[in-house]
Amino acid sequence: MEEIFYSPQEVADFLKIKKTTVYDMIKRGSLPAVKMGKQFRISQSDLQQYIKKDTVDVKTPEFAEYGSQELKITGDYQKYVVSGQDIVLDMLCSAVNSILGSPRFLRSYEGSYNGLLSLYHEEAQIASTHLWDINTDTYNIPFVKAMLPGEQVSIYRILERDVFIYVQKGNPKSIKGIEDFAREDITIVNRERGSGMRVLLDSLLTQKEIPYDLVKGYQRISNSHLAAASIIARGGADCTLGTAAATYQFQNIDRIFLRQEQYDLVIRKSEERKPEIQCFLQVLSSKSFQEEVEAMGLYNTERMGLRLL
Repeated sequence: MEEIFYSPQEVADFLKIKKTTVYDMIKRGSLPAVKMGKQFRISQSDLQQYIKKDTVDVKTPEFAEYGSQELKITGDYQKYVVSGQDIVLDMLCSAVNSILGSPRFLRSYEGSYNGLLSLYHEEAQIASTHLWDINTDTYNIPFVKAMLPGEQVSIYRILERDVFIYVQKGNPKSIKGIEDFAREDITIVNRERGSGMRVLLDSLLTQKEIPYDLVKGYQRISNSHLAAASIIARGGADCTLGTAAATYQFQNIDRIFLRQEQYDLVIRKSEERKPEIQCFLQVLSSKSFQEEVEAMGLYNTERMGLRLL
């Protein structure tokens, strides 16, 4: 059978890493390649062998950029599922995959509650969460202790971020707070059960003794910040809850500050000792990654990477 060859860009797309990382792998000799004219080509058999191999030598330029020590990662080609919806998680997984030279960290876009359930059932290895506990006025730790009973886990801060009420441009209905969600002339769009925003809204309504059935649109569900923002922008509802990031893609939305929330990572201690996870945590706590996230102007990253539990 005739051998199939791939360009460095095709390999980069397949492994979900940067093309420069592929060239570095070729230069180091960890990924065999042949020159055809002026271009490198990688055979399908060599690529498959690279994916199956037992040793990954973490020594890319990106690794030095994040201030980490060299790691020698051995063992089976294990995948790590990271749950959560914030774009910062996409950035983090991309950075770590680039360092490792392979797509070991995969994304699951489950909400906070379902992410913790997936962690408990070992369907995810890292869960992100931003669940407000009404009884203690704190985030995440009470839910982690309740949903992972007896489990030995660590919690790391990702960032703090502001939560807003999304309203239509100019706030034509003069919405000021959660109390307005019960007005007869107001229709909301809600988030899915288990999301941090749904838990926050339900808790705030309970705190203010507002029955759910008085809130028009309470049963209308949107499964992401972006989808909820889109509904508000096109006039499909009057308000919803969300973070700032989603609103920058729409011109017809204003925001009313509600509160700041804590967004954290939960990892089993047994997983935490693995070199790949150590690489993940080193990137999270690095000054370089913190500055990359800070440049977006949407988050407070002062405690990024801090171990909370």
